[in-house]
Amino acid sequence: MKKYLLSIILTAMLSMSLAGCGMTENESSSDSSGEKTTQTEESAATEAVSAETTKEQEKEVSTEAVTTEAESEISTEAVTTAAESEVPTEAVTTEAESEVPTEVVTTEAEIEISTEAPAETAEAKEVFALNGPMARKQNVSEFNNAKVPASFTMNDLVQAGDGTYTLTVTLYGYEYFSAKDITALTAGDTVYCLGTPVKVETAEISGDRVIINGGIENGGRVFRTNDNSVYYESGMNSAKSYYTIGVNTYTLAEDFTMTDNAVMESPKTYTADEFAALSDDVYGFRNRNTIVNTTDGVISSIVRNYTP
Repeated sequence: MKKYLLSIILTAMLSMSLAGCGMTENESSSDSSGEKTTQTEESAATEAVSAETTKEQEKEVSTEAVTTEAESEISTEAVTTAAESEVPTEAVTTEAESEVPTEVVTTEAEIEISTEAPAETAEAKEVFALNGPMARKQNVSEFNNAKVPASFTMNDLVQAGDGTYTLTVTLYGYEYFSAKDITALTAGDTVYCLGTPVKVETAEISGDRVIINGGIENGGRVFRTNDNSVYYESGMNSAKSYYTIGVNTYTLAEDFTMTDNAVMESPKTYTADEFAALSDDVYGFRNRNTIVNTTDGVISSIVRNYTP
C-alpha cells in the first residue's frame, strides 16, 4: 500500500514535473521558433538588401563598363580623327614644298634668259633719225627758204642777157637724231642710218661723240653733236653722212654775197660779179664745205668753209 501510494505520489510528481518541463519546452520552442523566424526574416531582408546592393553595384559596374567602352571608343575616334587630320596637313605641306622648287627654278630660268639674250627682250629700242626717210623733204621746191648743203662747179653758174645770174646746184641733207635717243643707246638696240639698220653691240659716250661698235675704224658708227640737242652721223674728219635731196636751179639775189672761209687765214667776201669771175680751185664747192642759203626762192648767199 505504501508502495502503491508512494508510486502514485511519485507518478504524480513526475507528471507535474513533466508538465512543468513541457511548458518550458513549449515556450522555449515557441521562443526559439520566434527567434528563428525573426532571424530568418532578418536574413531574408539582409539578403534582399545585399541582392539589391549587388544589383546596383552590377549596374554601376555595367554603367562604368559601358562608359569606359564609350570613352574608349570616343578616345579611339578622337585619335583616329587627329591622325586623319594630320594626314592632309602633311599632304598639303608636301605639295607646298614640292611647288617651291618649281617656282624657284622657273625664276632662275627667266633670269638666265634675260641675262644671256638682252637683245631679244621687248626693251630693245629702234632709233630713227628725226628727218629720216619718212620725214625727208624730197621736193627741192620746198627749199626756197633754207640753209642747205650743196655742190656745184663754176660751170654751173650762167649769166643771162639782162645781167642776172642763175646757179644750178645739187642739194643734200644729212640725218640728225634726238640727243636723248642717241645717248641712251645700249647693246641690243638698233639705230637706222640712211635707212640701214645698225645693231648696237657696244655704245660709248666720249665728249661730243657717241661711238657705236668701236667706231669707223672697226666698222662701227660715230655720232657727233654741235649743240647737244641733236646728233648726226659723222664720217672721217667729222664729215656728215649726206644723202641727195635733188637738183635745182636758182637765181642769185641782187645783193648776193659769197663768203669764202676755205683759207682760214684770209677769208674773203664776193659780190655776184666777183663770184662769177672765179674759177674752180683745189677746195671746190662740195657738200662738206658749202652751204647755200635761199630766201624767197632765190640764192641770197653762199658760204664755203674750211675743211681738213
